[in-house]
Amino acid sequence: MAPIGVNPRLCSTCKGSRRLCGLPECPILTRIKRQMDISEKLKQIKGLESPTPPSVLVGEHGYPTVRVGINLPAGEGDARLYENPAEWWGRLSLYEIVELRASLVYSYVRARVTSANLRDVEAVKEASASLKPVDSEVLFRKTPVFSMRFDPLLKPVGLAGEVEKMRIVGNPVVPRRVDQLIEDRVKALPALIELYEHGYDVYYLQRLLSSGTLGVNRRFVPTRWAITAVDKHLGDYLLRKVRGYPEIKEYEVYHSSYIGNRYTVLLIPGAWSMEMIEVWLPRSVWVPGEEAQIYVIRERYDGRPTAEDGGYYAIRIAILEHLNSSRRCAAALAIREITPDYFAPVGNWQIREGVRNALRGKPMRAGNLRDALGLVGSLTITPLREILRLSWLLRSAERQTSLAEFLGSS
Repeated sequence: MAPIGVNPRLCSTCKGSRRLCGLPECPILTRIKRQMDISEKLKQIKGLESPTPPSVLVGEHGYPTVRVGINLPAGEGDARLYENPAEWWGRLSLYEIVELRASLVYSYVRARVTSANLRDVEAVKEASASLKPVDSEVLFRKTPVFSMRFDPLLKPVGLAGEVEKMRIVGNPVVPRRVDQLIEDRVKALPALIELYEHGYDVYYLQRLLSSGTLGVNRRFVPTRWAITAVDKHLGDYLLRKVRGYPEIKEYEVYHSSYIGNRYTVLLIPGAWSMEMIEVWLPRSVWVPGEEAQIYVIRERYDGRPTAEDGGYYAIRIAILEHLNSSRRCAAALAIREITPDYFAPVGNWQIREGVRNALRGKPMRAGNLRDALGLVGSLTITPLREILRLSWLLRSAERQTSLAEFLGSS
């Protein structure tokens, strides 16, 4: 199958040898080659003993009967690396991430989402709550098959196989407070907030929510939904705090770039509001034409975005984390530019980590909006005039600046 956005006739003419798509390597051949080596190893294998990083995955197809399972490395090395986005960022190339995830085997059963308390899926809950890799054992119904798919929200997984038996044979390392919240059947949202305040990152909390480990009436939550839900609800929680902080005094500009994704964040003195401008640059796998594809999502002070989007919520929580840690309030403009180098989506973790890493850097400061926009324009591939044309937030900030100047001179 041709990569999304590429004319299948182009791929059939090229056959991966002439690089007609302009990519340094054929993404189709890259996926197949890296997968075939693993498939050959598993050709006669009916079972697998391996430590899950831990990594769990709940599908959404067929809801309310879905695939529920754990991901097990078929390769060698430290199991923790297979599910550690914070360690990948800035260290692994896109090819290395794809290769790493291609050696995971999604070992699943089919279950109703309301069956989270049944013994058949107990291994999924045990794995999800562990902070460290835990030895696992599965017996497949059939040999796992290649099923690698790329998704904007989910990290890719290589092989998949339905299991007859799945069990944890090691000892999960579960924090005492998590055990208490599970035993006391605390509602999911207060439990997530409490654990987040105690320093547990969103990736662990996504696992707990998806696996049906938390809550009163426990059920599996498709992982795609859990990712967005955790970002959204924890972001809403942080926003309630941020609104009460004093505003920043100067304009602040931050930037980061990784695996073909460029993030530029402008923080503006004022009450909370946010806008995301997402630019898919042309002449790529995704946009083969000459014109960029641009999407804009914004929210005003009420905290209600104009669209529900997992990437937007990943950016939003990263910015709110930064404002909360600095005890400041601001309006935020986030510009995401996706270049042709990003030929395979590997999940929205890279969005969250990209913005987090940008905001960890030293900001470029400006005393006025004009100078701040000059800094933004020096960092973006997209022309500044196009950003100004699209941005409601910048137009609003410009009007407020003009009004303040007028009042100051009268």
